[in-house]
Amino acid sequence: MYQRVIHHRYRGKRFGILILILTAVIFITWGLGRVTYDYFFRKNTYDALIKEAARKYCIDSCLLKAVIWKESRFNPNAKGSSGEVGLMQIRPSTAAKEWAEFNHVDIEAEGILFYPRVNIDIGAWYLSRALKRWEKYEHREELALSEYNAGLKGMSSWRPKEYNGEVLSKIRIKSTKLYVSDIMKKYNQSILDRPAEE
Repeated sequence: MYQRVIHHRYRGKRFGILILILTAVIFITWGLGRVTYDYFFRKNTYDALIKEAARKYCIDSCLLKAVIWKESRFNPNAKGSSGEVGLMQIRPSTAAKEWAEFNHVDIEAEGILFYPRVNIDIGAWYLSRALKRWEKYEHREELALSEYNAGLKGMSSWRPKEYNGEVLSKIRIKSTKLYVSDIMKKYNQSILDRPAEE
């Protein structure tokens, strides 16, 4: 009799806990599914623009895509804490301004920097310029990515003295080191996964 009363008393609570757990599992699954879907849906959305800009500025499209992945996870509306915007996290006061001066155009409104074609073109041009600056160095991609992230002045303390000098281990800014490392891993993996016809 006593066991029956206890069983009856806690049966309702167990049912409530079960409902709570199932609800939590459904929300977590929905949230992860949405994030995963958004990422994988957007991941290939800009491939045509990436390849076009890569050809225009003589950059490996896998490297350009790896930068976009790191900068914004393919979110064209991404905003950074220092005013960076869009897929390649372009700074209006530096990259965009220099690109506009180089191309003899005016950027009338900063909102245009959120347009994927414009944003990727500016970012690709900026990265291409850095790659050309370091083209004689063995680790030119790492140096170009350092410049893209930390700026030319910011990376002066780890510029290698030798053309085949180590770069990644010498980077002094922790966030830049992680940035370069993450992109290089993604880039190298993309090269391995790239279809043979590309």
